[in-house]
Amino acid sequence: MRTIVYHLMVASTNTTTNTPDNNPKNIRRLQQQKVQTIPKAENIISSSQVSDNRRNEIHEYLKLFGYKPDKTIIQVHITGFFRKKGQQQNNQKDKERHAATVKRYGGTSFVIVGRTHDPSIIETVVKPKKKNPLDTSPGYIGYLWKNKDPQKRAPHEVIPLDFTPLHLPYPTDWKNMFATKGFMLALHVPASFAKDKNRLTRDLYRIGKNGNVVDVKKEWTFINDLRQFGIYNVQQQHQTVSTTITKTDKNSSNMNYNANNEGKKVVDGKEDSVRKIKRRLAKGEISKEEYEELRKAIEL
Repeated sequence: MRTIVYHLMVASTNTTTNTPDNNPKNIRRLQQQKVQTIPKAENIISSSQVSDNRRNEIHEYLKLFGYKPDKTIIQVHITGFFRKKGQQQNNQKDKERHAATVKRYGGTSFVIVGRTHDPSIIETVVKPKKKNPLDTSPGYIGYLWKNKDPQKRAPHEVIPLDFTPLHLPYPTDWKNMFATKGFMLALHVPASFAKDKNRLTRDLYRIGKNGNVVDVKKEWTFINDLRQFGIYNVQQQHQTVSTTITKTDKNSSNMNYNANNEGKKVVDGKEDSVRKIKRRLAKGEISKEEYEELRKAIEL
Protein backbone atom coordinates (compact mmCIF):
# COMPACT_ATOMS: atom_id res chain seq x y z
CA MET A 1 0.00 0.00 0.00
CA ARG A 2 2.69 2.51 0.96
CA THR A 3 4.70 1.75 -2.21
CA ILE A 4 1.67 2.52 -4.41
CA VAL A 5 1.09 5.88 -2.75
CA TYR A 6 4.74 6.88 -3.00
CA HIS A 7 5.22 5.92 -6.65
CA LEU A 8 1.95 7.47 -7.71
CA MET A 9 3.11 10.79 -6.28
CA VAL A 10 6.36 10.52 -8.26
CA ALA A 11 4.66 9.42 -11.47
CA SER A 12 2.10 12.20 -11.37
CA THR A 13 4.87 14.83 -11.34
CA ASN A 14 7.15 13.14 -13.87
CA THR A 15 5.66 14.75 -17.01
CA THR A 16 8.80 16.10 -18.65
CA THR A 17 10.68 12.86 -19.36
CA ASN A 18 10.08 10.45 -22.22
CA THR A 19 8.72 7.51 -20.27
CA PRO A 20 5.69 5.27 -20.74
CA ASP A 21 4.04 7.28 -17.95
CA ASN A 22 3.60 10.15 -20.42
CA ASN A 23 1.26 8.02 -22.47
CA PRO A 24 -2.23 9.61 -22.11
CA LYS A 25 -3.79 6.21 -21.38
CA ASN A 26 -1.27 5.49 -18.66
CA ILE A 27 -1.74 8.94 -17.15
CA ARG A 28 -5.52 8.47 -16.99
CA ARG A 29 -5.03 5.04 -15.45
CA LEU A 30 -2.66 6.45 -12.80
CA GLN A 31 -5.05 9.29 -12.04
CA GLN A 32 -7.89 6.83 -11.54
CA GLN A 33 -5.68 4.78 -9.23
CA LYS A 34 -4.68 7.91 -7.34
CA VAL A 35 -8.33 8.80 -6.67
CA GLN A 36 -8.81 5.35 -5.18
CA THR A 37 -5.51 5.27 -3.30
CA ILE A 38 -5.63 8.60 -1.45
CA PRO A 39 -8.82 7.88 0.52
CA LYS A 40 -7.25 4.57 1.59
CA ALA A 41 -4.08 6.38 2.59
CA GLU A 42 -6.19 8.78 4.62
CA ASN A 43 -7.36 5.88 6.74
CA ILE A 44 -3.97 4.24 7.28
CA ILE A 45 -3.65 5.99 10.64
CA SER A 46 -7.04 5.45 12.19
CA SER A 47 -8.47 6.59 15.50
CA SER A 48 -7.75 3.10 16.89
CA GLN A 49 -3.99 3.69 16.50
CA VAL A 50 -3.85 6.91 18.49
CA SER A 51 -5.36 8.38 21.62
CA ASP A 52 -9.17 8.27 21.71
CA ASN A 53 -9.13 12.03 22.16
CA ARG A 54 -6.62 12.84 19.40
CA ARG A 55 -8.70 15.48 17.57
CA ASN A 56 -9.18 17.42 20.79
CA GLU A 57 -5.48 16.98 21.65
CA ILE A 58 -4.49 18.50 18.31
CA HIS A 59 -6.89 21.35 19.03
CA GLU A 60 -5.49 21.96 22.52
CA TYR A 61 -1.92 21.82 21.23
CA LEU A 62 -2.55 24.35 18.46
CA LYS A 63 -4.31 26.65 20.94
CA LEU A 64 -0.98 27.08 22.71
CA PHE A 65 0.11 29.08 19.64
CA GLY A 66 -3.06 31.16 19.52
CA TYR A 67 -4.95 28.92 17.09
CA LYS A 68 -8.62 29.81 16.58
CA PRO A 69 -10.69 27.21 14.68
CA ASP A 70 -12.85 29.78 12.89
CA LYS A 71 -10.05 32.14 11.84
CA THR A 72 -6.59 30.59 11.78
CA ILE A 73 -5.04 29.60 8.45
CA ILE A 74 -2.55 26.71 8.54
CA GLN A 75 -0.06 26.49 5.70
CA VAL A 76 1.32 23.17 4.44
CA HIS A 77 4.84 22.89 2.99
CA ILE A 78 6.82 19.91 1.73
CA THR A 79 9.70 19.23 4.13
CA GLY A 80 12.98 20.62 2.84
CA PHE A 81 11.38 23.36 0.74
CA PHE A 82 10.05 25.58 3.51
CA ARG A 83 10.59 29.27 2.65
CA LYS A 84 12.73 28.48 -0.38
CA LYS A 85 12.22 30.65 -3.48
CA GLY A 86 13.23 30.55 -7.10
CA GLN A 87 15.71 33.43 -7.07
CA GLN A 88 18.40 34.67 -4.73
CA GLN A 89 17.04 38.22 -4.86
CA ASN A 90 13.72 36.98 -3.51
CA ASN A 91 15.59 35.34 -0.66
CA GLN A 92 17.08 38.74 0.11
CA LYS A 93 13.59 40.25 0.12
CA ASP A 94 12.51 37.54 2.54
CA LYS A 95 15.41 38.43 4.82
CA GLU A 96 14.44 42.10 4.76
CA ARG A 97 10.80 41.26 5.39
CA HIS A 98 11.80 38.93 8.24
CA ALA A 99 14.00 41.64 9.79
CA ALA A 100 11.15 44.15 9.56
CA THR A 101 8.78 41.72 11.26
CA VAL A 102 11.24 41.05 14.08
CA LYS A 103 11.74 44.78 14.59
CA ARG A 104 8.01 45.45 14.63
CA TYR A 105 6.82 42.59 16.83
CA GLY A 106 9.98 41.62 18.69
CA GLY A 107 10.12 38.35 16.74
CA THR A 108 8.74 36.65 13.65
CA SER A 109 5.05 35.78 13.87
CA PHE A 110 5.35 32.67 11.66
CA VAL A 111 6.11 29.31 13.23
CA ILE A 112 6.14 25.62 12.26
CA VAL A 113 3.90 23.71 14.66
CA GLY A 114 4.38 20.13 13.51
CA ARG A 115 4.42 17.65 10.64
CA THR A 116 2.60 14.83 8.93
CA HIS A 117 3.70 12.23 6.39
CA ASP A 118 0.19 11.38 5.24
CA PRO A 119 -0.10 12.29 1.51
CA SER A 120 -3.88 12.62 1.80
CA ILE A 121 -3.32 16.15 3.05
CA ILE A 122 -2.56 17.11 -0.57
CA GLU A 123 -6.20 16.46 -1.40
CA THR A 124 -7.44 18.34 1.68
CA VAL A 125 -5.61 21.66 1.37
CA VAL A 126 -6.91 24.68 -0.53
CA LYS A 127 -4.61 25.14 -3.50
CA PRO A 128 -2.84 28.55 -3.58
CA LYS A 129 -3.58 31.01 -6.36
CA LYS A 130 -1.23 30.71 -9.32
CA LYS A 131 1.65 33.17 -9.10
CA ASN A 132 5.03 33.60 -10.71
CA PRO A 133 6.82 30.32 -9.78
CA LEU A 134 9.97 32.33 -9.04
CA ASP A 135 8.09 34.20 -6.31
CA THR A 136 6.53 31.13 -4.74
CA SER A 137 8.08 28.41 -2.61
CA PRO A 138 8.17 25.20 -4.70
CA GLY A 139 7.27 23.27 -1.56
CA TYR A 140 4.12 25.24 -0.68
CA ILE A 141 1.15 23.02 -1.53
CA GLY A 142 -1.71 24.98 0.02
CA TYR A 143 -3.50 25.83 3.25
CA LEU A 144 -6.23 24.71 5.63
CA TRP A 145 -8.92 27.27 6.49
CA LYS A 146 -12.45 26.72 7.73
CA ASN A 147 -13.79 29.50 5.52
CA LYS A 148 -12.57 27.68 2.38
CA ASP A 149 -13.25 24.10 3.39
CA PRO A 150 -16.18 22.59 1.38
CA GLN A 151 -17.67 21.18 4.57
CA LYS A 152 -16.69 24.19 6.74
CA ARG A 153 -14.40 22.05 8.89
CA ALA A 154 -11.78 23.70 11.08
CA PRO A 155 -8.12 22.81 10.35
CA HIS A 156 -7.73 20.61 13.44
CA GLU A 157 -10.68 18.53 12.23
CA VAL A 158 -8.99 17.58 8.93
CA ILE A 159 -5.30 17.42 9.84
CA PRO A 160 -4.20 13.76 9.42
CA LEU A 161 -4.11 11.78 12.65
CA ASP A 162 -0.39 11.11 12.29
CA PHE A 163 0.23 14.81 12.99
CA THR A 164 3.20 15.15 15.35
CA PRO A 165 4.04 18.35 17.28
CA LEU A 166 7.22 20.27 16.56
CA HIS A 167 10.49 18.64 17.80
CA LEU A 168 8.76 15.46 19.00
CA PRO A 169 9.91 12.18 17.41
CA TYR A 170 7.74 10.91 14.55
CA PRO A 171 7.09 7.13 14.85
CA THR A 172 9.44 5.18 12.60
CA ASP A 173 6.82 2.60 11.64
CA TRP A 174 4.50 5.38 10.46
CA LYS A 175 7.29 6.95 8.43
CA ASN A 176 8.07 3.64 6.76
CA MET A 177 4.39 3.07 6.11
CA PHE A 178 3.88 6.32 4.21
CA ALA A 179 7.34 6.54 2.59
CA THR A 180 6.83 10.24 1.81
CA LYS A 181 9.17 13.15 2.40
CA GLY A 182 6.69 14.68 4.83
CA PHE A 183 4.82 17.95 5.20
CA MET A 184 5.41 20.83 7.61
CA LEU A 185 2.41 22.66 9.08
CA ALA A 186 2.87 26.31 9.99
CA LEU A 187 0.79 29.26 11.10
CA HIS A 188 1.03 32.92 12.10
CA VAL A 189 0.85 33.46 15.84
CA PRO A 190 -0.78 36.68 17.12
CA ALA A 191 1.65 39.60 16.99
CA SER A 192 1.50 39.96 20.78
CA PHE A 193 2.88 36.42 21.14
CA ALA A 194 5.65 36.75 18.52
CA LYS A 195 8.44 37.51 20.98
CA ASP A 196 7.28 34.88 23.49
CA LYS A 197 6.64 31.88 21.23
CA ASN A 198 10.30 30.79 21.32
CA ARG A 199 9.90 29.79 24.98
CA LEU A 200 7.20 27.37 23.86
CA THR A 201 9.23 25.90 20.99
CA ARG A 202 12.30 25.57 23.23
CA ASP A 203 10.30 23.58 25.77
CA LEU A 204 9.02 21.34 22.98
CA TYR A 205 12.65 20.76 22.00
CA ARG A 206 13.49 19.92 25.62
CA ILE A 207 10.63 17.41 25.79
CA GLY A 208 11.67 15.86 22.48
CA LYS A 209 15.27 15.44 23.65
CA ASN A 210 14.32 14.15 27.07
CA GLY A 211 15.50 10.66 27.96
CA ASN A 212 11.88 9.63 28.51
CA VAL A 213 10.93 9.70 24.84
CA VAL A 214 7.36 10.80 24.22
CA ASP A 215 5.16 8.32 22.38
CA VAL A 216 2.91 10.53 20.25
CA LYS A 217 0.55 7.62 19.64
CA LYS A 218 -0.48 7.73 23.27
CA GLU A 219 -2.23 10.48 25.23
CA TRP A 220 -0.51 13.87 24.91
CA THR A 221 -0.02 14.53 28.61
CA PHE A 222 2.96 16.76 27.75
CA ILE A 223 0.48 19.51 26.80
CA ASN A 224 -0.04 20.17 30.51
CA ASP A 225 3.68 20.96 30.85
CA LEU A 226 3.52 23.32 27.89
CA ARG A 227 0.56 25.41 29.03
CA GLN A 228 2.77 27.71 31.12
CA PHE A 229 4.43 28.84 27.87
CA GLY A 230 1.21 28.96 25.81
CA ILE A 231 -0.21 32.24 24.57
CA TYR A 232 -3.09 32.52 27.03
CA ASN A 233 -0.96 31.87 30.09
CA VAL A 234 1.73 34.26 28.85
CA GLN A 235 -0.88 36.95 28.20
CA GLN A 236 -2.23 36.42 31.71
CA GLN A 237 1.28 36.77 33.12
CA HIS A 238 1.79 40.00 31.19
CA GLN A 239 -1.55 41.27 32.46
CA THR A 240 -0.61 40.42 36.05
CA VAL A 241 2.75 42.15 35.72
CA SER A 242 1.10 45.18 34.13
CA THR A 243 -1.49 45.36 36.92
CA THR A 244 1.22 45.01 39.58
CA ILE A 245 3.29 47.79 38.02
CA THR A 246 0.21 50.02 37.81
CA LYS A 247 -0.64 49.41 41.47
CA THR A 248 2.99 50.00 42.48
CA ASP A 249 3.10 53.27 40.55
CA LYS A 250 -0.20 54.33 42.09
CA ASN A 251 0.94 53.49 45.62
CA SER A 252 4.21 55.29 45.01
CA SER A 253 2.35 58.36 43.80
CA ASN A 254 0.08 58.26 46.86
CA MET A 255 3.10 57.96 49.16
CA ASN A 256 4.77 60.92 47.50
CA TYR A 257 1.52 62.89 47.67
CA ASN A 258 1.05 62.10 51.35
CA ALA A 259 4.67 62.86 52.14
CA ASN A 260 4.45 66.19 50.38
CA ASN A 261 1.19 67.05 52.07
CA GLU A 262 2.52 66.10 55.48
CA GLY A 263 5.51 68.34 54.91
CA LYS A 264 3.21 71.13 53.78
CA LYS A 265 1.07 70.69 56.90
CA VAL A 266 4.15 70.95 59.13
CA VAL A 267 5.36 74.05 57.33
CA ASP A 268 1.89 75.60 57.42
CA GLY A 269 1.60 74.79 61.14
CA LYS A 270 4.91 76.52 61.95
CA GLU A 271 4.02 79.59 59.93
CA ASP A 272 0.64 79.82 61.61
CA SER A 273 2.24 79.64 65.09
CA VAL A 274 4.80 82.32 64.18
CA ARG A 275 1.99 84.59 62.94
CA LYS A 276 0.12 84.10 66.20
CA ILE A 277 3.04 85.10 68.43
CA LYS A 278 3.73 88.06 66.15
CA ARG A 279 0.17 89.29 66.78
CA ARG A 280 0.67 88.81 70.54
CA LEU A 281 3.92 90.80 70.32
CA ALA A 282 2.15 93.57 68.41
CA LYS A 283 -0.60 93.71 71.02
CA GLY A 284 1.97 93.92 73.77
CA GLU A 285 0.91 90.65 75.31
CA ILE A 286 4.51 89.35 75.20
CA SER A 287 7.89 91.00 75.23
CA LYS A 288 10.39 90.95 72.38
CA GLU A 289 12.60 88.55 74.31
CA GLU A 290 9.64 86.17 74.87
CA TYR A 291 8.77 86.42 71.18
CA GLU A 292 12.30 85.40 70.13
CA GLU A 293 12.31 82.44 72.53
CA LEU A 294 8.92 81.24 71.30
CA ARG A 295 9.89 81.64 67.63
CA LYS A 296 13.10 79.62 68.12
CA ALA A 297 11.10 76.90 69.90
CA ILE A 298 8.58 76.71 67.04
CA GLU A 299 11.24 76.47 64.35
CA LEU A 300 13.15 73.62 66.05
